[in-house]
Amino acid sequence: MQSKFIKHTLLFASATLISRIFGYIRDAVIAFVFGASYLTDAFFVAWRLPNTLRQLVAEGSFSAVFIPIYTSLERNNPQKAKEYISSLFSFYVLILSLITLVVILFSKLIVVILAPGFLKEKDLLETASNLVKIVFPYLVLVGIVSFFTAVVNTKNRFFIPAVSPALLNLSFIFFALTLSEQLGIYSIALGALFGGLLQVILTFFLFKKEGYNLSISFKLLDEIKLTLKRITPAFLSFGVSQFGFVIDTILASLIMAGAISYLYYANRIFQLPIGIFAVGLGNSLLVSLSKYYTEQKERLFDDEVNKGLKMAIILSLPATFGMIVLGSEIIDILFNRGAFTQKDAIYTYYALVGYALGLTFYTLTRPLKSAFFAVEDVKVPLYSTVAGILGGVFFAVVFVFIFNMGVIGLSLASSIAGLISFLYLYAFYFGNIYKRQILITFVKAFFSSFIMAIIIVSLKLLIKNEYVLIGLSISVGAVSYFLLLLALREDIVKEILSYIKRKKI
Repeated sequence: MQSKFIKHTLLFASATLISRIFGYIRDAVIAFVFGASYLTDAFFVAWRLPNTLRQLVAEGSFSAVFIPIYTSLERNNPQKAKEYISSLFSFYVLILSLITLVVILFSKLIVVILAPGFLKEKDLLETASNLVKIVFPYLVLVGIVSFFTAVVNTKNRFFIPAVSPALLNLSFIFFALTLSEQLGIYSIALGALFGGLLQVILTFFLFKKEGYNLSISFKLLDEIKLTLKRITPAFLSFGVSQFGFVIDTILASLIMAGAISYLYYANRIFQLPIGIFAVGLGNSLLVSLSKYYTEQKERLFDDEVNKGLKMAIILSLPATFGMIVLGSEIIDILFNRGAFTQKDAIYTYYALVGYALGLTFYTLTRPLKSAFFAVEDVKVPLYSTVAGILGGVFFAVVFVFIFNMGVIGLSLASSIAGLISFLYLYAFYFGNIYKRQILITFVKAFFSSFIMAIIIVSLKLLIKNEYVLIGLSISVGAVSYFLLLLALREDIVKEILSYIKRKKI
């Protein structure tokens, strides 16, 4: 029996890839116009606030709480499900608006907490504080987008919501290229707000097309109380990588000028496979697991989780090898021009290597977290995040201040945090994990990734043009990787190719 979540994951991935391509063009434009300096450090600190919450709100946590409750309610009481949507929307927007107001009022204090190194430069602190006031309302806009996205995901609509961030990236690009001379760094802050508005409009039309309606209602249904009770631990449980990056930002502000920017640019590359595969895997899996749990189909539930784990391994390992062997060339192509120097490229690559080593652990947490959320358990994912954060902070301090490892120490500590979080989830998983099958899949994927890396390194020795090298390496590497997995008879790959062959994605 083929799993629908694989189809939906691939659909989500294709849409996200489109968005991420525009995202890299956006980052390339920002790097070209502004480089890596204290000025970009100020913007990335300001953007980190709503963007961190965006990744928590829009990429898993809200859906993790909403979908299981709504799926059960729609099955048993459709009329109440409609009331639930309106009331939840009203409370959700109100809460996000209050958070935004508090952050704007205390923007300078928050910047000092996030980047204490800015205290040495009064003008820098003032600029970062002003940028926070401009960009933070984006949180309300993207919160609305995440609400519409979660609702239409229950109808198996994944493509349009996943592609909507492309509008944000296009807005960034337009404002940076047209208004940077007049407004400086503030141009991209305005671009963020306009892009968020475009995302709201697109997802709202899809929401309406699916037959949903909204009314302002603050009726405190029992399901609303349950959602509000679970939402905070859900936010935290999806935040190990994001909170880790906030800690990195704090420590990076104490290391050197540009360190925050190096981590940002490296994290953007690292987030590509997470955004394309891990988020889509978690979201689509959550929908199917919630239905299996509601229908009490335990065997199908376990089968789906294990397929999710195997798919996480298959998709993340080649990306890890690829970022390590091609990371330097990717950074050169994306950023190394204009105000962005060769020194900036080297430090960005160091940070990327540290992040890449933890990619598989972060990806593996997604199926397990989806399983816990599907059975309405928010505590274990939360505790796994806390364990990861504590471990990440410890290793970050050790690597940076004892071993003097700089930016690679910070990104490596973040990877260790992902490992700790995964081990915690694995230890407390309530179902049946098919250890032997997953180990076999890991060995096959690791071997195929290693051979793929050797092929790419060989191409690097023969091809000097970086654009040709990247294009050929990605295509040849991907084909060789999946052909090797097919030769090794990996079932998940056969299932993926079956969907592609039948044109069902």
